[in-house]
Amino acid sequence: MFQLSSDITIGNFHFSGVHEVKIKRSIHSYVDTAIIKLPAKAQVSKNGKVLSESVITGKQFTDGDPVTIKLGYNGVLKEEFKGFVISRDLDVPLQVICEGYSYKLKRNNLDDTWENITVADLLQKATDGLGITVICDVNITLVNLDQNCDTGADIIDSILKETDGNLCIFFIAPTVLWCGLVYTPYAKGNDVFNMGQSRYRLGYNVLKDNSLKQRVPQDDPGIWIYTKKKINGTLLTGQSTDIPGATKRNTQTLNRIADDTTLALLAQEHQYRDNYTGYEGSLNAFLQPYCSPGFQAWISDDNYPERNGFYLVEGTEVTFGTSGARRKIDEGPLLMSTATSTASQ
Repeated sequence: MFQLSSDITIGNFHFSGVHEVKIKRSIHSYVDTAIIKLPAKAQVSKNGKVLSESVITGKQFTDGDPVTIKLGYNGVLKEEFKGFVISRDLDVPLQVICEGYSYKLKRNNLDDTWENITVADLLQKATDGLGITVICDVNITLVNLDQNCDTGADIIDSILKETDGNLCIFFIAPTVLWCGLVYTPYAKGNDVFNMGQSRYRLGYNVLKDNSLKQRVPQDDPGIWIYTKKKINGTLLTGQSTDIPGATKRNTQTLNRIADDTTLALLAQEHQYRDNYTGYEGSLNAFLQPYCSPGFQAWISDDNYPERNGFYLVEGTEVTFGTSGARRKIDEGPLLMSTATSTASQ
């Protein structure tokens, strides 16, 4: 029999029970969030003894207090979230709104402009002194970046804007910030994260109310073209791979990109992002097996075995509480199918 277990710490207080926890994470956002619903009043235990008088829960901690959430079954717990309190809704039950280490990025004040700087160096400046490790999987230089980067979060928002959202920047672990391309390596059968694997069998350890839909490249895929005009008037161009029969040509200007090689790299990523084979939507599973954004999820379907394969986990939403525990998983591109796996043996 499976019994839900939790270990939740807010500031100096440890909670043995909660009404509900909801945690959201995604490869498409560097902001991890958690909402903890607690009783408005609680009994406090000190040195193993429960004090006679209850206390108002919301007054026992303050905004900025550290938060750790561990969840599981039968006392076997896995850390699902680590971050900080950002606000408290004093309704009944009490809602504690939490944010991951993006909380620190938003409070890392900066005031600078950069004529020529790599994305990796920018991320180091964004995280300087915060205890955050940066893994940057791309070599991209931005020029004349002056976008009112007042905080570390502003730097990341600028990077995403100037690369047209083609980079993924997210916390692959609570204090590890990852930056790189995702759809290009997946299109080539490469797992850039190497985080782990989880397995799901539709109709077995996956609930029926899932919204997974098989995704195939568009019938009329487009070609992406990025351009940049240099000060001397020279026009740089980077284009994604030509697709036979493609009639749509999508052109956009990215003037902060330093060279045409990077323009082509980003154009190819955009094309793969728009035209990948895999799934879209989400599946609803139990709390275990554990998985998080960046994992590979093996999905098997007895009715459609040709769809079996490893897919990228793009996002997760964990709910835990008095009504049970679930993990909603957003799926993305196919890394390897049963057919590919068999052919490679």
